[in-house]
Amino acid sequence: MDMKYGIISDIHSNLEALNIVLDYLKRREKIDRFICCGDIVGYGAKPNECTEIIRQLDNCYTVAGNHDWGTIGLEDTSFFNPIALAAVEWTGRHLTKDNRNYLEKLASQIEQSNFLLVHGSPRDPINEYIFEERTFLANLPRIKKNICFVGHTHVPLCFYAKTPQDIEGIPLDDGTVLEINPSYKYLINCGSVGQPRDGDPRASCGIYDADTNILRIKRIDYDVAKTQEEILSAKLPTPLAVRLGYGR
Repeated sequence: MDMKYGIISDIHSNLEALNIVLDYLKRREKIDRFICCGDIVGYGAKPNECTEIIRQLDNCYTVAGNHDWGTIGLEDTSFFNPIALAAVEWTGRHLTKDNRNYLEKLASQIEQSNFLLVHGSPRDPINEYIFEERTFLANLPRIKKNICFVGHTHVPLCFYAKTPQDIEGIPLDDGTVLEINPSYKYLINCGSVGQPRDGDPRASCGIYDADTNILRIKRIDYDVAKTQEEILSAKLPTPLAVRLGYGR
């Protein structure tokens, strides 16, 4: 069955951004199914609200991210920087039992007929960052599907291989239209909903039409100031609020 997918990742407890993105994908794009590449929680002030929204999306493939499992003790967070660690510990104290149970049961990867879904990378689904072609190349033997959707870096980009010797990487800016070649292997990161790090503070998401094999990137404005106020009111580290204004 042909499907139109809405691709989201790295929500990081940013309720304002999540609501805006989901509203756009549902109303404007008429999405059939969602793909969530992990890190629903962490950094932001609304972990329960965001987790409950994703839980209630019965048409959503969702995998665990390092913050999702870190907040409930399933991933080592000792190497986190002090700000990230403070946010993880705060989130762990505030999550409800039901939401903790939901995060605990998330898979580290999901395979469908034409795509693989992980947070980090195929060889390390939770923790590995893919910024460079050499890291993509190292993971290429594990990409058995046409597309591997990832998150984790908060930077929208695509690597693709015509052959293991012919690899290219391209940024995925707002409005990018990518034609998926069924004979290539792709690793696609549609960016972050809740904490972009590419210098653009707008929420980022992707739309993948499996019928036409077209992927598009969409950036959407949301109420950054309100989200910043929520972070400060929760007494989370101030830099977590400040960075949202810069998209870094």
